[in-house]
Amino acid sequence: MKFELYHTLLAALAAPAYATSPPTASFNNSISWTACEAGSPDGLHCGQLQVPLDWSKPHGEMITLGLMKLEATSKSEKLGSLMFNPGGPGGAATTMCKYQAAGVPFFGKPLTDHFDIICPDPRGVGISSPISCDASLWNHLPSLFPKNEEEYQRLLDTSKAFASSCLELSGDLVRHVDTMSVVHDIEALRLALGDGKLNWLGISYGTQVAAQYAATYPESIRSIVMDGNVDHTSTEIYTTNAEAATYEDELVRFFEWCSVTECCPLHGQDVSMLFLDLAAKADSEAIPAPGCLATANTSSAGSCRSNVTGEDIRFNVQGNSLLTHKDETAIALGWGLLGQALNESLQGNATLLSSGWATDNNSSLWQGLVIGCLDWYATTDSFAQNEYRQSLGNAIAPHTKGASQSYMLNTRCIDWPFKPKNLPGKMNETALRQAPPILMVNAEHDPESSFLWAQNLYAQMPSATLLTRQGDGHASYGNSGEAQAIIESYLVNLTMPAKNTIAKS
Repeated sequence: MKFELYHTLLAALAAPAYATSPPTASFNNSISWTACEAGSPDGLHCGQLQVPLDWSKPHGEMITLGLMKLEATSKSEKLGSLMFNPGGPGGAATTMCKYQAAGVPFFGKPLTDHFDIICPDPRGVGISSPISCDASLWNHLPSLFPKNEEEYQRLLDTSKAFASSCLELSGDLVRHVDTMSVVHDIEALRLALGDGKLNWLGISYGTQVAAQYAATYPESIRSIVMDGNVDHTSTEIYTTNAEAATYEDELVRFFEWCSVTECCPLHGQDVSMLFLDLAAKADSEAIPAPGCLATANTSSAGSCRSNVTGEDIRFNVQGNSLLTHKDETAIALGWGLLGQALNESLQGNATLLSSGWATDNNSSLWQGLVIGCLDWYATTDSFAQNEYRQSLGNAIAPHTKGASQSYMLNTRCIDWPFKPKNLPGKMNETALRQAPPILMVNAEHDPESSFLWAQNLYAQMPSATLLTRQGDGHASYGNSGEAQAIIESYLVNLTMPAKNTIAKS
């Protein structure tokens, strides 16, 4: 962002950000349900819905939304459908329906008893019409921390070339994978399902979808849970710094936990200093990741980079979900895996900290980036500004130097051939006053969704109640604790916790 434009941007944020609702019922709005692919778990239903590529042209070109359904187990007590979004952006909801159908539980019995669980992949993601880009360009994108003007210009040139490849290979789809388009898709899907008002469980990026939906279709809602909140209402510099700080906070808490916890491989050591030394060493000489080699006998063979830099380490403790869950869950390992990743890296095998390697032009690696670049400002449009942001990141987050998903968007999306269309802005509180009670949930210590984000968003949502969960980890549903029970009670019975409730687990 040009610094002289900062106050202009602040003024612009005061205006409502969301478009007028499109006529979602004015086209053929029906779901085509078919058998899922061979080998899919029993009880899983697969469907497709055609929606407009451009919601301002509802009778123009159409694209496909792919979705999966798990039918409610208690037909007599069914309350309707519950749509789920796992976050990202770029997360495929269908993966969670597959897990559930295969006997790996994520959705609790109160939800599977009373709802058809609907897992729609957002446009551009998963089994929906995909975003295609040049894999070779992705695999050779340069550092996001340039050291001089020449390196900064190379970053701009290669990022722009990559974005141009997405436009060439995907066409106008890449201009229309923004969150506002997803919001209209969700309303179209709700109408197509034909079983009442929206029930929504959104995690991380799924909370951004929910907030914009509530501000656009407030009268179409029965229940919305926003778990691990993303604040899409503030300036980019606030957003990026808040994420850097919450990531640093959780990483330091991991260091303290690991040093005193016997199950952590680095128990008894100064884990904070080990991390700093490891990243600095990898800055000088990349650490091998033998499990990423195409010839390796590993599940990651050929799908990640065979060498790991310090920058990889700083980004991937967050990006590879190694800090996401303190305790093990049905679908994720806990902080012990991060301890293992650091311990193995210190011994010369950094496979668990490696970045993804695209093997074809339909890789899922960049889908979230393209979506994010349509939703957020890329503001560091000179090396001097980038250098300033690097120094700011060092001050706020000395272990990671400010590396985060928000920093990536701020740095990678500059001067793309298609421009952002769903820019951050204050919530439409007039519309939100028409919404029924909405439940927001946030952990005190979250490596991705800052508690400050949740507070800022909560202040703009008149019908919302914010449930605070003590402790660590990104989002709360799936932890099988007190917060999950409160979420399920709200979704099933519309029972809202008292204001200022704090869940201890």
